[in-house]
Amino acid sequence: MKKVLRVFLDMFGISLCVVGGGYAIIAVADGFFSRKRKWTEEGELIGRLPVFQMVPGIIAGHTAVYIGRKVAGRAGAAAALAGVFLPSVAVFSAVSAGYASIPLDNSLLEAAFLGLRSALTGILLATIARSWKGCVDSGASWVVLAVSLVAIGPLRVNPAAVVATAALAGAAVPLLKRRFFASGFWLFPLLFVKYGLMAFGGGYVLVPAYMRDFVGEAAPYLQLAAREFADVTALTQMTPGPVAVNSATFFGYRIGEAAFSGPVAPFACAFAATLALIVPGAIILYIVLGSLEKFRANRSVQGALSFVRPVTMSMMLNALWAFSSMCVWTVGSGGGGVEWHPVAAVLVVLSAYALKSRRAGPVPVIAACAAAALLVRLLFQPA
Repeated sequence: MKKVLRVFLDMFGISLCVVGGGYAIIAVADGFFSRKRKWTEEGELIGRLPVFQMVPGIIAGHTAVYIGRKVAGRAGAAAALAGVFLPSVAVFSAVSAGYASIPLDNSLLEAAFLGLRSALTGILLATIARSWKGCVDSGASWVVLAVSLVAIGPLRVNPAAVVATAALAGAAVPLLKRRFFASGFWLFPLLFVKYGLMAFGGGYVLVPAYMRDFVGEAAPYLQLAAREFADVTALTQMTPGPVAVNSATFFGYRIGEAAFSGPVAPFACAFAATLALIVPGAIILYIVLGSLEKFRANRSVQGALSFVRPVTMSMMLNALWAFSSMCVWTVGSGGGGVEWHPVAAVLVVLSAYALKSRRAGPVPVIAACAAAALLVRLLFQPA
């Protein structure tokens, strides 16, 4: 029972302190559980990332299930999963309730957020550097990396399709050598079950689906303005917890406001949407992990993983580009002009170096980057 409580508190603390989503959380958890708890080997969680990518659901949830299952079986997996999503539900329910009063254009708040985004970009860069050799280790993996980078990036192919194709192709190599709302709003959690089963490779995969279902006058479930959706997306990356969970909490809250009366309904709907998003994939992963150990030596399984690893790396590189475009440079409204942020670039490099060389942990790096960006803004802000 002590281990169950310990793994819950650990995942709760990591999710509460880490911004930026699953890649950041898995990077923090990998170092924390290997160096402080001694429950995993260094790089073990990052090494399991290709498996997490092959199973529907969010990376942060899969990370929690893996750790909890290893430490304390089913009870540990459930406790760790609760630990990773409860901070998001609490924090983003509050953000959703007070969204209209958030001073998003405040220069000091903007500077602190710039520091947070820089730290996140540095964390992702360090994670890519640490896991590169394990993901791209052959000529074939270089080809898969290049093809998947183009497919997921410029061509906008659904990452789930890329992961599935890579897994099937990798599994074949050794062999060759040898609508949900129809019955009413009360069914809305089924919509988030669908999103959870679509989320191969992390929360960013869901952005097109969210835009289709919740943005614009023709959207079937909510009719958010494009600007509001962009602001919410930015907030999901600046607040604790996985990006996909934060988004589900927000949309669930807004659906609760639109469909039900009473002050409790939006919070209940936020909780239900979040739960519906993460539980199906977590159950699937728990089952898959048990089977994977039995078939780890199978050449088809090894082949599938060898092709999925470079796809995982391409997803991280695409995420690195997206994060960099939110801190190192930004494009003006309407696509006009690029504004560069040298302070953010320096913070990205320093945070990546600190994490890669293990001179500091992720949480101190995040806090230091936010403080540094805020200090620079205070010192050089025009009078």
